[in-house]
Amino acid sequence: MKLFSSIAAVLLSLNAAAYEPITATVVFENLTEKTSISGVFYVMETNQQIEINTLDAFKIELPEKGKYEFQFYSEDVYAIVSYPMRITNRKNTVTIRLESKSKLISKSNFLVYYPTKNLSELSTDQMKVHVANGAVNFILHGLVEINIETYQAFKNTYGVGFISKNCVIDPISYKTAVNNNKKVAEYLTFIFGNDWQDQLPAQPFGFQL
Repeated sequence: MKLFSSIAAVLLSLNAAAYEPITATVVFENLTEKTSISGVFYVMETNQQIEINTLDAFKIELPEKGKYEFQFYSEDVYAIVSYPMRITNRKNTVTIRLESKSKLISKSNFLVYYPTKNLSELSTDQMKVHVANGAVNFILHGLVEINIETYQAFKNTYGVGFISKNCVIDPISYKTAVNNNKKVAEYLTFIFGNDWQDQLPAQPFGFQL
């Protein structure tokens, strides 16, 4: 009986340790001339939104170790967020690289880094709120020929931006991109009819219009 009790206690202890909260540190790599920043930091899995008004590093508490998606949006700069594939006690630094909007960026990069969310379960009214907050985007994968003015004109008219991901795509990312893009297309068609399709600057990933 004591042996079983000891084993149970060890298993409970290991299980509790596996689900302990973990702290990640967010740091800025500022490649602009700005000395301050205003924006919003997003943790997609937990729906955390943190208002940022400083370039100082800050900490965020997450429910447990594991995979997370972090994004940062600012009207002032372009932001590229990098972080470990899994957040652990040893690998827990999120880096936000800030680049000036006036800086020329090669075509192997994309110029719009607005946050995107898991949109598939949102209602039309909820979609409207996310569009108003600049948080709705089509997802593109691979290298894309870019005309900044064309993409920006589309966003100005329809409220939807674009995010460019890596060429290599895993099954989970593929499913996420397809579901995201279909939801955005359904929303635009509901609000604007089919007119928006003629203005589309690139083919959204995962389906054909």
